[in-house]
Amino acid sequence: MYRVYIETLGCSKNQIDSEKLLSILEDNDYEPINNPEEAEIIIVNTCGFINEAKEEAINLILEFSEYKKSCNCKILVAAGCLVQRYYNKIKNDFPEVDLFFGIFDLTKIVDAIKSGKRIYIPTNVEDTYFKRHLTGYPGTAYLKISDGCNNRCSYCAIPFIRGGLKSRPINSIIKEIDFLKTKNVKEYILVAQDTTSYGLDININLINLLESTDPILPNESWLRIIYMHPDNLTDKIIEALKKSSHFIPYFDIPIQSGSDNILKLMGRKNNSSYYLSLIDKIKKEFNNPVIRSTFITGFPNETEKDFADTLNFIEKARIDWVGGFTYSKEDGTKSTQFQDNISQKIKSKRLETLLDLSESINRELMKRFLNTNQKVLIEEKVGEFYIGRFYGQTPEVDGATVFNGGNTPLGDFTNINIKKINDKDLFGFEVFPHSK
Repeated sequence: MYRVYIETLGCSKNQIDSEKLLSILEDNDYEPINNPEEAEIIIVNTCGFINEAKEEAINLILEFSEYKKSCNCKILVAAGCLVQRYYNKIKNDFPEVDLFFGIFDLTKIVDAIKSGKRIYIPTNVEDTYFKRHLTGYPGTAYLKISDGCNNRCSYCAIPFIRGGLKSRPINSIIKEIDFLKTKNVKEYILVAQDTTSYGLDININLINLLESTDPILPNESWLRIIYMHPDNLTDKIIEALKKSSHFIPYFDIPIQSGSDNILKLMGRKNNSSYYLSLIDKIKKEFNNPVIRSTFITGFPNETEKDFADTLNFIEKARIDWVGGFTYSKEDGTKSTQFQDNISQKIKSKRLETLLDLSESINRELMKRFLNTNQKVLIEEKVGEFYIGRFYGQTPEVDGATVFNGGNTPLGDFTNINIKKINDKDLFGFEVFPHSK
């Protein structure tokens, strides 16, 4: 029996792929372990979205190449988006890598390992595999409802890596939910390149999915949906979210810019006024919603006025959580036709300014939760402290809710009275009894 270790880079969708790979390998008598030094097989599941992600993947492959010299590793596998996108370019750069494996039919991983081939790029097939070897925090699981994207944003390489939109049939998603229920999952996080476009390629939509899955989710469980494209978040979808008994009012909407000029260059269908009205509608339709967005600084031709428009947008929108990154030129994208005429120094300075503004807004907005009781999903215990999240915090990116003491098991809900805010984290004490 080979022991196998997977290191996952990039987004939650990659985490899902890694969990499925581990489950497939486990079903074929491979043993998943948590220590790369003891593994005979090491898989690096890479990201190839932006330059920083590519550099991180390359450095990790080089790091694990050293394991082959001093540890038990016999087979080093490079997998994921970087491989899918560049395997013809990188195959000669990493002689230590025994197998380059693509992103599509994951069930072929065992065949690929046994084949002796150095490059194995499975075809794009319908994703029907639903078992997972969960690697995240207890109580939470991501659920990929589609892959690929048809939006063709001018800066985004996803269509060149994962292809066009390919939605999973609802019955396949239901099978995966049923499996996750056996693992005591309390928070189901729907992910895709664009969750709001789900089903448009197979003559259904996100509303159909919500109506089919809402009755089968466990009582008191959370349904979180992230990566909602602002052009596709329709009034009908908003109404369906209001009707869902499990959906929590957290909206992850990547706006990317507050400048009408830059939005047009990015390939967005609507302008900043439309997106402000969308955010305003959400705040009116839902009770205390929490909104996250991301923005790109230094997009080609972004003037000081364009950047000021973005800052003005963030101030007007009053977005709870903001992430950002500097523009990077991606092979094959439409934006490569534009002159990348802004220095990295200016891009980084603008990003710093944007995040400073956003963090000051976040500190003010989080005060509305002081002295309120919040349902919290407990993820870990560090010393005497328990760490979890309330509905307004997505794993890894939005801080945590911390409290001292308690008897609730990890992976379960409790109630916390919020008494203090420190940076991105909320602090409080457990409220008894544990009413849901």
